[in-house]
Amino acid sequence: MGINNYNTMRIKITIVLLVLLGLSSCENEENYRFFDIGVENSFRFDREYQSSDDLMNFSVININDSRCPTDVVCVWEGKADVTIEVEGPLAGTIVLNTYDNLIDTIGNYSFELKEVLPHPISTETIELKDYRVTLKIEGI
Repeated sequence: MGINNYNTMRIKITIVLLVLLGLSSCENEENYRFFDIGVENSFRFDREYQSSDDLMNFSVININDSRCPTDVVCVWEGKADVTIEVEGPLAGTIVLNTYDNLIDTIGNYSFELKEVLPHPISTETIELKDYRVTLKIEGI
């Protein structure tokens, strides 16, 4: 009877470990987003992104928005700067903006800034977590 209790305990421990491992991998999947190369995709601040071919990963690490609010008349349209940290295959940082630097390259990839949303409104404050950046990333 001692051996059966030991085997039962081992099975229970194994099941608990498998459940914990499964929960852990679900948590990592939630924090890690996938995208397709050559297609416009929407990205958020402070999340890790991995290309669906597993060859490139990056994060949007900052957005600095000084664009003219839609409900105000401005002398200059302003710009939104988007800072991207590429972690692989070649590590580096690029800064795209809506005024004069829509495209930049790092390694074998070009990043094209298509849109930064939402657009500012003078009476509202936009948190970084609320921004969506549309990029088209292509292999070159």
